[in-house]
Amino acid sequence: MNRLSAFLISTWLGMQLTVGYVVTPVLFKSLDRILAGKLAGELFDLVAYLGLFAWTVAYFTIRTGTADYGFQRRKNLPSGLAWMGVLIMLLGINQFVITPVIKALKEGESTWLLDLVGGNFGMWHGVSSTIYLVCSLLGAGLCIYYLRLAASKPAYR
Repeated sequence: MNRLSAFLISTWLGMQLTVGYVVTPVLFKSLDRILAGKLAGELFDLVAYLGLFAWTVAYFTIRTGTADYGFQRRKNLPSGLAWMGVLIMLLGINQFVITPVIKALKEGESTWLLDLVGGNFGMWHGVSSTIYLVCSLLGAGLCIYYLRLAASKPAYR
């Protein structure tokens, strides 16, 4: 389970950075705005669901103490799990709260949050982009924090 967790969060981080900061700008530069937005939205959904799955698996792997190599609970700084919880929460908020508002604005519809708070597409897109950036930075920091090779253990078993 430990190596699966490491593989999943590393894959998520690569996809998060590539989709958000490489693929999406190329889509908007190369395609019609409507088509580019639709494709980018599908890619962001894929990355969000993978992130929620990967970080939840990693959280429970560390929390239950089943991690045995590389992806370990750091005894001197136990707050890593709290930051991981924050990351999972931010991914969920962005996917299940903010993204539906953006989709509703694109389709000219309304949602409970849009009715409650208001705002336009640019505002909600900015909120989503900020959360995406925070998740990217937090995820990179957690990967560096947890995915370290234990010098006392062999690389292959």
